[in-house]
Amino acid sequence: MIRKKHKTLIRSIRQLFFGYRGGPDFNCLEQKSFYLDSGFNLILELPRNNPKKLASSKWKDYPFTESGWFESNYSQIGHSKYIPVYEAYWFFWPLIPTPLRGELGHLRINFSVSKLSKSVNNCLELGEEVLKEYNDYYNSPIIGKYGLGHNAEIINKVDAHSERRAIPFSEEERKEQIEINMKNRGYPYLKEFDCLEINGVDWIRYVEIKSSDFKKKNVYASLLGDEYYLSVEFYLSTNMSHSGKNWYKDAEDSIPRLMQGVSLQPLNANTNK
Repeated sequence: MIRKKHKTLIRSIRQLFFGYRGGPDFNCLEQKSFYLDSGFNLILELPRNNPKKLASSKWKDYPFTESGWFESNYSQIGHSKYIPVYEAYWFFWPLIPTPLRGELGHLRINFSVSKLSKSVNNCLELGEEVLKEYNDYYNSPIIGKYGLGHNAEIINKVDAHSERRAIPFSEEERKEQIEINMKNRGYPYLKEFDCLEINGVDWIRYVEIKSSDFKKKNVYASLLGDEYYLSVEFYLSTNMSHSGKNWYKDAEDSIPRLMQGVSLQPLNANTNK
């Protein structure tokens, strides 16, 4: 107890020195467990949500390997079709609350199950397929709902604007306009991912940055069999602040430590749900 109070005091002094309140408190951990139908228990030991929220879950179990279950129950945001499992978040505030000034920003983590368009066998193949599906979707020549072909749509609009001009863009000007619009409104082309081991499980990791909404997303993913995978997405968003502040760096630095609280444990054939 004394040691815990000592750690809490150190944390409070650190936040006072760096000019913010809030964020994940690793002295206040909560454990949660979720059965995943592919033969895994997802066990989480994470700091308590800040601010607190009531626990809620749409499903007790996730039988996504049953024929048609995933297709009947998934949600979709952009290219991602997923089954939500759990969400946690930690807000950061200024030391002294003032009128018309909200939080500095927040770090949010989402756990979900997604389905690949083809079977893969290992971490390397998973990373290649996840990035390929992402890039193919937003750069598709077919333009549709949920951002399908969004980058191609940006290029088409630049070309249409060029045609309306008395003097169309030169090729150099066209490339410059496309680059500006892609930076502001497009989806970045993902090229790199890492393979790493956390708590005895192989994961991929990649980063997505969208300047249009000032959000940075760190994504971890691990195979659940050969067709499904668990996705762990960390969203880092600024509100009344910017990414050069101390709270933002501390939030980024906490991500690997938060992942240490994520455990995928295979179930034995005789294990009951």
